[in-house]
Amino acid sequence: MVPGGSAAPIQSFPAPGAASEPWSPTVGASDGYGSVPAPVAPSGIPGNLAQDEQLDGPVLALLTTAQQQQGGGDLNGAAASLERAQRIAPREPQVLYRLAEVRLAQGDAAQAEQFARRGLSYAAGRPALQASLWNLIAQARERQGDAAGAAQAREQARVSL
Repeated sequence: MVPGGSAAPIQSFPAPGAASEPWSPTVGASDGYGSVPAPVAPSGIPGNLAQDEQLDGPVLALLTTAQQQQGGGDLNGAAASLERAQRIAPREPQVLYRLAEVRLAQGDAAQAEQFARRGLSYAAGRPALQASLWNLIAQARERQGDAAGAAQAREQARVSL
């Protein structure tokens, strides 16, 4: 309330150089305020994330961020994003798959195998994801010098499909 007078309507003016339309976030826009990167399926995971599972928005966003970080060579940043996603969705096998993938890229084959094996325990009914997880286990075992274990994991990958 304005003391001693009547309330006048508030007027608004567009910022210099701004479009005459009201601001709204756009998906995939490359410039302007409010632009949001379009989601992309992280590499190596079968299918489109958004269609494969009903992932929460924050988890999907963190997976997308991790993919971009990994693609840019920031493995530590990708690992941090994936660890956050794991705290939000600890039983999501796609998060565990990506975390295993990043750990393998960082040279930690033992931890990569652990994450992939944990992902398998939550991937029931998703044969393509199971096969991908078994293939990651095979790669991790090869890097640890376990050729026989790698061969067994590759066989499991074929059985999963």
